[in-house]
Amino acid sequence: MNRARAPLAVLGGLVLLYGAVWAPPELAVHLLGGLTVCLAVVVLLGVGLQGRRFTPVAALAGGGASIAATVLTIAGGEPENIDTSMWTVLEAVALTALVFLTVLWGSRARATAAAVAPAVATPLLLFRFALEDDRSAMLMGTGIWLVPATGAVAVALYLRRLAADRRRAVADARREQRLDLANDLHDFVAHDISEIVAQAQAGRMVLAADRPDLAKLLERIETAGVRALGSMDRTLALLRDPGEAARAPVGGVDDLAALVERFNEGDGPFAALDLRLTGPVPRESGAVVHRAVTEALTNIRRHAPTATTVSIELSDTDGTLSLTVEDDSTGAPKPAPRASSGLGLAGMAERAESLGGRFDAGPRASGGWRIGLQLPLQHRRIDEEGAPL
Repeated sequence: MNRARAPLAVLGGLVLLYGAVWAPPELAVHLLGGLTVCLAVVVLLGVGLQGRRFTPVAALAGGGASIAATVLTIAGGEPENIDTSMWTVLEAVALTALVFLTVLWGSRARATAAAVAPAVATPLLLFRFALEDDRSAMLMGTGIWLVPATGAVAVALYLRRLAADRRRAVADARREQRLDLANDLHDFVAHDISEIVAQAQAGRMVLAADRPDLAKLLERIETAGVRALGSMDRTLALLRDPGEAARAPVGGVDDLAALVERFNEGDGPFAALDLRLTGPVPRESGAVVHRAVTEALTNIRRHAPTATTVSIELSDTDGTLSLTVEDDSTGAPKPAPRASSGLGLAGMAERAESLGGRFDAGPRASGGWRIGLQLPLQHRRIDEEGAPL
């Protein structure tokens, strides 16, 4: 159907042009309204949803042309006999269709304003015909000719509501599926991590009594396992209550120091954190920054065994929060970012774009890897905890 839409639109346009040349109305000025409105409908049907942003323009153009044709007909002083042409009927039908498509596809505010033009143009078609100055007939006819436009608006709003309900139902179903998967993941992984923690505890008590270095290593394993269990519990709680994510994110700017400290406890490169902030950071932006640093340090640990230092710089300048993470690794470049939505560098790019920011990652000219994150700071007052006032 999508492939046939464009050819059908072209065919409809050609039929209209043929009718305009070989079967024009008795008053040529009627072509200004009828042809414009019909072509607007044909074009909208041809482009489909991809051209929905043009529906207000098409509605204003079609409705304006029809009203102009009516004004010119009245000014000419020669109203057309209603039985001499079908162009007026075709124009009325096209105006109703234009109202329907504008309200159905356009944004709510713009569509409401733009649909007024074709809706008003429909009853004004009566003024092109001589009704012997019968005002009651004109008023009654105007009200009757408004019925199709009113019905088109009602049907379009009803379909919009059905579409919105369907989108919400799909989103709820997907959320339920994600929650079920998260519960399964929590149960399976939590069991394995609990076993690792228990083994580390047993090893520290039995095998590392006289070996401080082994005891310290096992203690780190135990601490990391307990921390992983806590993180999984918090993440699952956020999935159960999406609104909790804004009130209590997993991490923020204030947690970066602890994150870097834990990274430096292990063997590998040394990370240095440089904070150049002039004020508090909104919670949602802080959560994205924390996730970006976590992802960067994780990738360095996995894919940059030759790195010796990591530089992490966070600053706010001219209303923009900027994060830079660089390492001095050598050798083959890191693998390409994972494509799974919400995971890896690709997921960080999606999070940054959702807040109106930008995320980039790539090799440095001098060697190593670099990620950059820029987020616009909202121009609003926030309290000391980063919450909006």
